[in-house]
This record gives sequence, C-alpha cells and structure tokens, in this order.
Amino acid sequence: NVFRVGIAYAVAAWVLLQVVDLVFEYITAPDWVMQVFMLALVVGFPIVLIVAWAFEITPEGVKREAEVDRSASIAPNTGRKLDRIIIAFLAVAVVFLVADRFRVRDASTSLVEPQTGTNKELKRVDAAPADSATNQSIAVLPLANRSTNPEDAFFAEGMHDELLTQLSRVSALTVISRTSVMGYAGTTKRMTEIGKELGVAHLVEGGVQRAGNRVRINVQLIEAATDKHLWAEVYDRELTTDNLFDIQSDITRSIANALQTVLTGEEERNLDAKPTENVEAYAFYLRAKAAAATYGRTIPQIDRSIASYQKAVELDPDFAAAWAALSTDYSERYWTGNQEESIQLAEQALERARALVPDSADTSIAAGYFHYWGYLDYEPAIEAFDRALAAKPGSMLALRGKAYVLRRMGRLDESLDMFNQIVSRDPLNADIPVDQAYVMFSKGDMNSAQERLDQARVLGVNSGFLATVESLVLASRGRLQDATMALGAARTDQPANFTSALVTFARYAKDKKRLETLEQHIRERLQEQGTAFEYRGMLAWILHALDEKNELQTILARLETELLEQRATGQDSSENVGPAVFLINVYGLQGNEDRLREAVRYFDEELKPDFMRPLEAGATIPTAFAMVGDIDSAMDRAEMIVERFGSWAFWPYHFEAAFDPFKDHPRYRALDDRYLAWLEEQNR
Repeated sequence: NVFRVGIAYAVAAWVLLQVVDLVFEYITAPDWVMQVFMLALVVGFPIVLIVAWAFEITPEGVKREAEVDRSASIAPNTGRKLDRIIIAFLAVAVVFLVADRFRVRDASTSLVEPQTGTNKELKRVDAAPADSATNQSIAVLPLANRSTNPEDAFFAEGMHDELLTQLSRVSALTVISRTSVMGYAGTTKRMTEIGKELGVAHLVEGGVQRAGNRVRINVQLIEAATDKHLWAEVYDRELTTDNLFDIQSDITRSIANALQTVLTGEEERNLDAKPTENVEAYAFYLRAKAAAATYGRTIPQIDRSIASYQKAVELDPDFAAAWAALSTDYSERYWTGNQEESIQLAEQALERARALVPDSADTSIAAGYFHYWGYLDYEPAIEAFDRALAAKPGSMLALRGKAYVLRRMGRLDESLDMFNQIVSRDPLNADIPVDQAYVMFSKGDMNSAQERLDQARVLGVNSGFLATVESLVLASRGRLQDATMALGAARTDQPANFTSALVTFARYAKDKKRLETLEQHIRERLQEQGTAFEYRGMLAWILHALDEKNELQTILARLETELLEQRATGQDSSENVGPAVFLINVYGLQGNEDRLREAVRYFDEELKPDFMRPLEAGATIPTAFAMVGDIDSAMDRAEMIVERFGSWAFWPYHFEAAFDPFKDHPRYRALDDRYLAWLEEQNR
C-alpha cells in the first residue's frame, strides 16, 4: 500500500495546488505564499511515504507495522479504499484539465469585459471576401484584460500590440492592423462572422492577467470559416522581460507552424531579439504604445505617450525601440504644433536609436517621419520607410508614412496603390477611405472620392478631415451651398481651416448675410485668440467682400507687421507655409504688386517643394495677381494648376469675384470653358 499512498498523495497534491492557485489568483496573494505551500507539499511527500511504510491501519486504530498480526491484517481492504481514492482524485484532475482548456475558450470568445466600454456593430467595407482570404491571412482580436486591477488594461493593450508587431514581421503572413480589430473588444459576434467582416482565414483571441509578479496569458488560433480550434496554449509565468518576450516569440512560432509558414533566418533572429531587460521600462513602453496607437493626435495626447517613453528610456537607456518611438512622437509633435524644440528632441532620440540598433524597423520608421514631418525631405523619407517595410512588411506606420509622402511628391497613383494595400490589412480603419478620397479628389475623380467618403461614414467616422474633403468635392462641382452644409456652422471647437473654408464659400456665393454672421464669429474668436493671424486674415477677406475699406487697411497693416516679424524671428520656416501664404493675401488685398511679387518669389524659392501646395496653400496666388490687375501672371499660375491637376482645379477662379473684370479675357475663357465642360460631364 506504500505505492498506493504515494500515488494518492501525488494526485491529491496536484488537485489541491490547482484549487489553491485559483484562490490565490482571485485574492491576488503574494507569490511567496504559493511558493511556501508548494514547498510544504514537497516536504510532506517523503514523510507520508515513511509513515505508510512504518504504520498500518487496523480495526483497533493505527499500529506499527511490526506489531500487526499478518493473519488479522486488513491491508487488502485498505488498498481497495486507496484505489477508490486515487480514482476519485484522478477524475477531479481530469475535470480540472478540461475546465482549464475551456477557460481559454471562454476567456477569449467572451473577452470577459469590453475594454472600450462600448460594443460597436461594424460593417465591413472593402475587405477581401471571405472565400478569397488566403490561408496566411490572420487577425488578432483584442486581448481581454482579466486582471482585477483596471489600471492593467494598458498592459493587455500593449501585449496585443506587441503580438501584432511580432506577427507583422513574418513576411508570409497578412496581418490585419490594430485599428480594424479594436472594435471587436467585448463583441458577441461569432468567429465566422468576424472572419467574413475582416476578410481573413484565421483569428487569434485570448486574454491577459497580471497579478503581482506573475502573468497569465491564454491564446488560441481559430479557423474563421469553421470556428475550429487549431492551436491553444496557456502561459503562466513569472513577470520578467525574458518570459514576456519568450511568450510572444512562442506564440508567433506556433501560429506560423499551424499555418505551415516557414520563417526566414532573419525572422527567426528578430523573434529571438529582446528589446530590454527591464520589466518596468517595458511596462512604460507598453503604456506609451497603447496611448500612441492612433493617427492625428492632439498635442496633449502626444505629450502623454512622450512622458511614458521618456520614463522607459530613463529606466533603460539602451532601450532602442523606446528611443525610436520617442523620436517619432516628437516629430509628430513638431508637425502638429510647429515647435522647433520638438524636432530637435526628435533628432536627439533618433540618433540614440541609430547608435543602438541602426537597421531596425523601428529606427527606420522614426527616420522616415523625422524627414517627412520635420523637414519635408521626401526622398530620404521614402528610403527610410522602404527599409522599415523590408524588415516589418505589415507595419501600418511605415505604410501610411510612405503613402502620405508619395502623395506629397505628386506620385498620386502610387500613393493610391499604397492606401489600397493599407485597406487590405486594415479594412475597418475609417480614416483610410478619407485619405483615398483626397487622392482621388486631387486626380479629379470626384465620383470615386464621394464613394470613399460614404464608406468612411458607414464605418462611423465623423472627422474634420472627412468634412473638409467632402466640402471640396462638392464645391468643385459648383455646389457651394452643399459644401457649406458639409462643414456645418462655424463653432469655437472647430479648427481654423474650417472657418476659413466657410468664409471662402460665402465669398464665392456672394452671400452677404452669411459673411456678416461669420464676421461676428471671427471677431469673437479674435478676442479669445489675441494675435491669431489666421482669424485676422479671414476677417480681412470678409471686410474686402463687404467693401469696408477703412478697417480693412488697418487690419492688413497689422497683419503685414506680424507676419514679417515671424519671418525675421525664424518662425516662418521653410516648412511653415501658412505665414507665407497670408502675406501673399495681404499684398493682393492691398493692391501692392511689387511686394506681392516678392512674396510669391519667397513662396516659390524658399519653401520646401510640395506637389500638392499649388492646389492647397497656393490656390490664392492667381487671385492675388488678379486683385492687383496682373491677369497674365494670374493665368500663368492658373494654367500651371490646371495642367498639374486637371480642368476641375479651375473651380475657385470660376467663382472668385476678383476675376469678374477678366471674364472675357481669352486665357480666362479658355480655362473656364474647360472647367464648365468637366462640370457638365460630372453632373450627367
């Protein structure tokens, strides 16, 4: 019976450990409590065996084995009782094993608690049909935060983002981007339905639990069409960077094996790389990545992720990925707020990343945005993004960066192709159809542009950029009232370019009542904004349209002084287009031809090249020349714009009152007739 006792003890101890582990996990007991309990069970094992060997149970009680009469021994009965005890504990053990597997399924299909607080019902737009999904296409659904502390949600989000990053490094896999899958946090949809919406063959789901110095991660791979489980695993480890990176690498390798994907030597090396040994630095890095996961952030949002990245590199000065991400954030901050200090800090962080890991995808992405957002240096930016995509083919940051740079270079078809690639990997990202629409608008394909805008609206986007693009599409078709409605009424929470567009559309429509309403709104904003030259410039256009000459000249004189001071102090840099354009407008409105020519020369020669600029910031140059009576210079500019973008691009000058004296000019009539022919074709 000694062997039976040993087996019964071992099985009972295992079951007891599972029960205690669940209890300690729930009450978040310190790790040492579990360790002491395990040690007690291990120490007890030889003691129990010795007792079983030296003593025997009899009808009179426990006696030393040597004192028991063999003829009166009940050892066979005791052995049968032990057999039943062993069988019972084995049955309990089997139940625990099966239940643990079902916990993996339950943790991910229910995703426990919605991480976003809402459960969006999403509609697929432009995703690949399910029957065309390749066997290597995969989407990683948001990992559920199973921790009792809600503050640990960032950890689950960060682990989800890191897993996406690891999988996106595998060139043979098509990995759906984070933006498209985040809406499925807390969803009750079936896996088959999600697979169809995302156009993928496989789905990954799971959960993360962080308790003290331990982490528990459960993951499973599902065939989307059949809901069949191809692979599942539960990782219960001490919370160290080595363990976290080993788990990520093991998940990636297991998924690749399940999908019969062969990893290249470089991909294997990337999986083995450990970006940091400091678990606290890694936690700050994950927190920052969760905060930096969206495009088009405000300065306060950027500052929050910068603070976390800074903490990460303070804890580990050799954390190259954190330095690279910090550089990218500083570049974005400069692009958003035009603060010289930000681009200097971006360069310092980039140099640190280059010194540590010069050829990594993260470093190349940081370099790409530094060249693009910082200095509009397009060729170095393209080269950097291409290096990043070679190392990480599925990087959304690199794909989007390259698409935007190609657009700025005038390579519109290539830019559109790049956005189409992004859609295949990020089909539910509502921002991308708007980007596509703007490229199509720039090509003069207004019907396709409107289709993309409608898709974005179906996906739930309600951004200022969508409203801006839609207003331009409508205005180019002569629908000024609809363009105004697309932007809505002027509000204090709108960006300045919204109000500027509303002023422009009201001027083109010669809507005096609307101009007066906008004038009141702008005067109120000027009281809040102080010396905001954008609003002073809008007021100047309104005063000119309303023929209020005396105040107009006072406003223009003040604007000229402010703008020239900005240039003298270096605030009007070669990347900062706004002040240069406003100065052109000032001289046009003043009728000062000599200074206008100098301002245009500065615009042409001193600013960094940008294919889109004549369509955007430079669209008022022909108007300024018309205002000073130089119709030939005005037509030179207008013809260049039409040649570059198409007949449709003449639409502002069809409505602009400054061209009224030149309606019969041959060059004006030629371009206007081409525009009207295009407009007639569009409205059929």
